[in-house]
Amino acid sequence: MGAACVLLLAGAAPVGGVPAVYHSWPMLLLGAFAGLLSLWGGWRLSAGKRAQFVVGSISTFFVIAGVVTVWMYGCKAVEYMQMGGGGWFAALGSVCTMVVGGLFIIIFGYFMLRLMNPRLWLAAAHVCCALVVLGAFVDYCAEERAELAITPGSAEPVTEVTTAAGNTLPLGFGLKVDSFAVSYYDDAQPAEHLAHVLITRQNDSYCPYLWSGKLWVPLPPGHYTVQGTKLEFGGRTFDLTQLRQYPPFTCPLLLESAPMPSGLAAAGTVKEYKAECTLETQHRGRPETRRETLKVNEPIACGDWRLYLMRYDYNPLSNTVRPVLLARRAPGRWFAMVGMVGIILSTACWSFWRRDPAQAVSPQPQDSPQV
Repeated sequence: MGAACVLLLAGAAPVGGVPAVYHSWPMLLLGAFAGLLSLWGGWRLSAGKRAQFVVGSISTFFVIAGVVTVWMYGCKAVEYMQMGGGGWFAALGSVCTMVVGGLFIIIFGYFMLRLMNPRLWLAAAHVCCALVVLGAFVDYCAEERAELAITPGSAEPVTEVTTAAGNTLPLGFGLKVDSFAVSYYDDAQPAEHLAHVLITRQNDSYCPYLWSGKLWVPLPPGHYTVQGTKLEFGGRTFDLTQLRQYPPFTCPLLLESAPMPSGLAAAGTVKEYKAECTLETQHRGRPETRRETLKVNEPIACGDWRLYLMRYDYNPLSNTVRPVLLARRAPGRWFAMVGMVGIILSTACWSFWRRDPAQAVSPQPQDSPQV
């Protein structure tokens, strides 16, 4: 039903593309109606057992927290054990935390088994649908996003971003991009592509050209400066005393070639784009440095922000590349994530939870009296 409504609205009011349809007032009203209907369904399904439903839901939350604790600290314990030496003491601490998570699973799992039933799981699924809608509305009202292009290897970290509306927001941490690279599949045939610069002299004037792949493109005068024997543009400096006369050319010239960065000109199918990042944060009042690898569709999280690798910008003047990142702060994401996980869990439990034997067994007919 939801997919049908989206398709109908997108076909009936395609104003400004799909994002405009999603943010239009018919979609907002439809979402609000769906959320309120889900809450009403959860309220009706839990009638007569609402206290049992609340306690059972809280117990389910603690069971999930215990499972996550056992998994994450179990992975940490294995990691510390592989380090050896003092890592065994850290592994022992992780095992102790795993024991706490195991106690959560046992204790609250008992309450969950005793309190929840298929009808209450169905009520939980309705409430989780309302949480997803709530998260969408919170993001619609309070989401912040901004794009930033960072030069790899820059010494100064980025500590704030500017949104499309012109608002400057602090990140709460420092971000640096150490390197950016493009990799290709093994069957790709790399090509030796170079960035070419040609400088010519006509009388006492100089003109630089860039090779665009099919022809030489001259730079307008405002894009370069000549000071004495130096010509500068795009942060690059060329020595004009190196110009030479080559036959059959009628004017002196200088040709310089440099490899294009990050393998941008290699031939073949792109495997992945990745940027090595350094995050400078504060952990309990102490500076902490994290090194993360940012890839397409694999964002990294720090504080309230999530960073996504969107694309890259290549500047032929300076022969440099800058990855473009999207910084997104979405406070409603947690409501939506909890709702989606809850829908999966509650739907599975509603489908496979053991029914009440008293309701499952039909009454047997009584024996007829003996004559």
